[in-house]
Amino acid sequence: MFGQARHVLQVWDYHHGQSTRIVVAGCPPLRGRTIREKQADLATRYDHLRALIVREPRGHRNLLGAFLTEPERPESQAGVIFVHPDGYFDACGDSTFSVAVALVESGLVPRTTDDGEQELVLDTVLGPVPVRVTLRGGRVVAATMASGPSYALGSARLETELGTVPVTLAWGGLLYAFADATALGLQLGAELAPATRERLLDVGTMLWQAARAQLRADVPGLAQGRAVDLVTLVQELDEHGRPLPAGSTAQPAGARVANFYAPRTMGRTPSGTGTAARVAALVASGRLPLGASYFHESPVGLRFTARPVRREGEAVHSEISTMSYCMGIATLVLRDDDPFPTGFLL
Repeated sequence: MFGQARHVLQVWDYHHGQSTRIVVAGCPPLRGRTIREKQADLATRYDHLRALIVREPRGHRNLLGAFLTEPERPESQAGVIFVHPDGYFDACGDSTFSVAVALVESGLVPRTTDDGEQELVLDTVLGPVPVRVTLRGGRVVAATMASGPSYALGSARLETELGTVPVTLAWGGLLYAFADATALGLQLGAELAPATRERLLDVGTMLWQAARAQLRADVPGLAQGRAVDLVTLVQELDEHGRPLPAGSTAQPAGARVANFYAPRTMGRTPSGTGTAARVAALVASGRLPLGASYFHESPVGLRFTARPVRREGEAVHSEISTMSYCMGIATLVLRDDDPFPTGFLL
């Protein structure tokens, strides 16, 4: 059956609104000691495999991917390289949740409890990421990620077709520019008319392209002149789920969000790194105290819950929780005569 196969990859598909395809076998060994070195080798020698798993016809524009590797550190359970249809993420909260749940559910990481919490450490390009997996009656029911150091990075202004748009910059593993959806006259939520969703895609794409072209920020201890990775439209909510007025200084209970990381590409989840970045910005502004509960709700109604747990100088550390679900186990094949060896995007 696979006689003409150039590559045969074993993958597990998980989702929590956003889908992640986890490559568990079939990728050739990657060179390098660190995850950053392995990511560079994947990008240099096997980038076609990255494109193959997440692009059409095997994937789609909103599919994320994760390549499992051996861990970088002896105390870690696995290494992970995060990918998407246009390239690589140094960090990805969405895929972190999926990988952690998959490792425990599959037995790749032996279970230490059937009722309680199991600690994992995943090695990534940005370093080790602790994840706590919760089990009840032998079933995984939640995963909680400890964010790395996250930073509020000030404010900026985007010059766009809509005029000047104020944004807040923050780092949570990726660099985010947050824009107030209410101030822009935009609605967010799971029950939107098609025309409203199209408007969101248009505005989100415009802001993302403007931010990529116009904004740079220095991330303490990590990067100088970093380009914006994602733009997030935010509609803050009070404790009753009602939108707060634009420019409110009240403590929000949470927010509806829409994340954009490529043209006309709106994330299906609230984003783990985005939630960490937003929490850091709110803590720095004095609007969210340490220990307070906060949530982000995605365009499909999925919620991530978060809690800032400590502050070290300018860095804010948070815990973010959700659940990810297995939806498929598959074998992907690339024949040597396939007309789309790297897939395609329309």
